[in-house]
Amino acid sequence: MRSTSGLYFSRLDHVRAVAVYLVFVWHFLHMTPVFPVPYGSAPFFPFAVLDEGHTGVALFMTLSGYLFAKLVGDQQLDFNKFLYSRALRLAPLLAVCLAAWWLIGQLGGDPVPASDLIAGLIFPTWPKGAWSITIELHFYLIFPLLLLLCRRAGPHALFAVLAAALALRLLIWMRMGDVQFLAYWTIIGRIDQFLLGMMLAYASLRRPVLMLVAAIAGVSFLIFWQQFAAMGGYYNRTGVVSGSPLWIVIPTIEGITYASLIALYDGASVRLPSWLDRGLAKIGEWSYSIYLLHFFPVVLLRWVFEGRIGSAEHFFPVLLIATVAFLLFAPVAGLSYIYFETFFLKLRRPYLRKAQQESAALAKSTAV
Repeated sequence: MRSTSGLYFSRLDHVRAVAVYLVFVWHFLHMTPVFPVPYGSAPFFPFAVLDEGHTGVALFMTLSGYLFAKLVGDQQLDFNKFLYSRALRLAPLLAVCLAAWWLIGQLGGDPVPASDLIAGLIFPTWPKGAWSITIELHFYLIFPLLLLLCRRAGPHALFAVLAAALALRLLIWMRMGDVQFLAYWTIIGRIDQFLLGMMLAYASLRRPVLMLVAAIAGVSFLIFWQQFAAMGGYYNRTGVVSGSPLWIVIPTIEGITYASLIALYDGASVRLPSWLDRGLAKIGEWSYSIYLLHFFPVVLLRWVFEGRIGSAEHFFPVLLIATVAFLLFAPVAGLSYIYFETFFLKLRRPYLRKAQQESAALAKSTAV
């Protein structure tokens, strides 16, 4: 998908495709806590990254920070137009989905409170994956401040914000004995991923250094995630969230890994076969529709299979089915992008202008 300035980075659409695949598979594998695959089934290495595919949300968050920093560069940001354009990107489909879930809740006897729809602008109360859009909105509000901090004190100043977020989560865990909810569901945890995405977009690391960082981070993350799944994963096997102090650093670990891998892949000279490049780019382009709309069939299947018991042995057959389902669902969601999303995308306005243009405009206004 092209930005309002006309720039397009197909490889970053590839990253979106991977992120939405992880989330899709996570929800398909674990329609219920015990079916078709129980939580924390811990398949052999390195497949825990799919069994705990909720990490795809972290990949989306990291990509947001990387992409916005890459797009803006040293240009000036018109904040009002930026918010307007982001609203046109996210709000129309989000509003339709929220309305649909509200109506389904009313008809199905499990209503979504109107207060949750309103509070969703601040708290993660929007249903069925829409909660993550709340965090994106919070990112958009603080992005200009983070840019200002970078330009006045250098990109390394973002480390101070990252350290503050880590310290805050540590204090919350020490006081309350649990920080998982805040680390996963709110900007208190997700800020690490956005920040690290920005940092790697601005970092001028030499290619060999970046390759080393990405390799160490990637392998370490797969090993860590395998152990995390073996310990019970997100739902601690039983469906009850964990009070583990690991959640103090999990957002940071995900952010470092994904930011380094995104930066490495973005600048790689290796080219994918054209059919694969185009296919991944299309899925990435449709990823927002895939993300929001896939909850409808998944929830329907959840109702159908409620009460059934699965097994960890089902992991690989179900993973294959989930992958086929993803490939079949992607073009369906693509229709939403083509015939609904693009109508609003055409209404966006450019929100960037070069620094020299800003100076010239200021000088002209002063002269007048």
